[in-house]
Amino acid sequence: MSSRLNSVEVKRRNRINVFSGLLDTSHATKPELAAQLRLSIPTVGVICDELVREGLVREAGMQPSGGGRPAMAYEPCLDRFNALGIDITRNHIYLALTDLKGKLIAGERQRFLFEDTPKYIRELSEKVRSFLFQNHKKSDQILGAGISVAGIVSLQQDRVLYSHVLNVGEETILNSLTASDLGVCAVKFFNDATAGCMAECYSHHAPDSFVFVSLSNSVGGATVINNRILPGKSGRGGELGHMLIVPDGRKCYCGKCGHYDPYGSALLLTGKADGSMQAFFDGLRDGDEEKTGVFDEYLHYLAMMIHNLHITTDLPVVLGGYVGSYLKPYLPKIRELVSEMNIFEEDEEFIFSCEYNVEASAVGAASYFTKTFIESL
Repeated sequence: MSSRLNSVEVKRRNRINVFSGLLDTSHATKPELAAQLRLSIPTVGVICDELVREGLVREAGMQPSGGGRPAMAYEPCLDRFNALGIDITRNHIYLALTDLKGKLIAGERQRFLFEDTPKYIRELSEKVRSFLFQNHKKSDQILGAGISVAGIVSLQQDRVLYSHVLNVGEETILNSLTASDLGVCAVKFFNDATAGCMAECYSHHAPDSFVFVSLSNSVGGATVINNRILPGKSGRGGELGHMLIVPDGRKCYCGKCGHYDPYGSALLLTGKADGSMQAFFDGLRDGDEEKTGVFDEYLHYLAMMIHNLHITTDLPVVLGGYVGSYLKPYLPKIRELVSEMNIFEEDEEFIFSCEYNVEASAVGAASYFTKTFIESL
C-alpha cells in the first residue's frame, strides 16, 4: 500500500512539474522538458498527452530540426481556467481576472462606497457578474474569488475578523457573502498586505525568502520563507504598521502612540497632492519644496523600519503597496539611509521595490486559486 501511495504521489508531482515547467518556459518540446525536469522522455510524453486531453496543454507546432527528427512543442492553455480577485477598500473596488500563469488579463477599478449592508453585497455581486460577462467568462471557468480587505481574517480565510478601515468586526455582512452570490465555486478572504505579498511571490522575480512591506493607506506586511508566507500563530503575522518606532510619537489609528503606521501611511504623501500619489511624485520630481520635505521625513522613518526588519530577520526587504510601486527610482537614496544605520557590511543589496505594481492585492488574492489548482494536478 505504501509503495502504491508513493507511486501515485510521484506521478502527481511529475504532472505538476511538467505543467509548471510549461508555464515557466511558455512552450517546450518533450525532450526539452525531460532534460529540464530530469525525467524520462516517455514519462513526459505520457503526461503531456494527458494534459492535452484535459485541455490544459496544446500542441504549438513542430520545432526546427537540428539534424534529427523535428519535435513537437507544447504550450499551456493559459485561459482554460481563470481566477478572480476583488480588492475592497472604503471607497473603491478593484476587480482582477488572471490566467493560469497569474498574469492580469482584465482589471477594472470602480468607485463603490463600502456599506456594511445587504444592499452592498447585492450590488457587489451584480458588479462581479457583470465584469465576468463583459470578459466572456462563464462560472465553470472561474476557479474561485479571492477577496482582499485591509483587516484581519481568519486562519481558514473564510471570514473577516476585523477591519479598522472598513469599520467592521466579525459580524460584518461580508461574512455572509457566498460563492453562489458571485457566480463562482469558492470564496476566500485575505488581508490586503498578505495578498499583495502573494502577488509578489507569484511574479517569479522576488527572492525565495524576504520581508514584504506594504506601504498603502495603512501599513502591513508579511514574512516569506522558501516561498511560503508565515501567517503566525493567530494569523496576525506581518502587522508592521503597529511596530513601535517612535516612543510617545504620533497617534496611530489603533489609538496607541508611536507605531510606524502614522509615519509610513500613503496618506502622508497623497494628502499633499489632493489624494493623488502620481501627483505627489510628479511634484517631487519638479522640485516642490513642501513635497520634498515631506518625502525626506517619510524616507527617514522608512529607512528606520527597513533597518529594524533586516537586523531582526537577516532577509531581503521588498517594498510594495501604493507607495512601494513608486519607489524604484529612490532605492539608491533609501539604501544609503539604511546603510548609515547598519552595523554590518552587506555583500549585496537587500532592498527592492515590488515587481507587481498594478493592483497587487486583487491579483494576489486571485493567485491563491491558481496555485491551489496547479498543486491539485
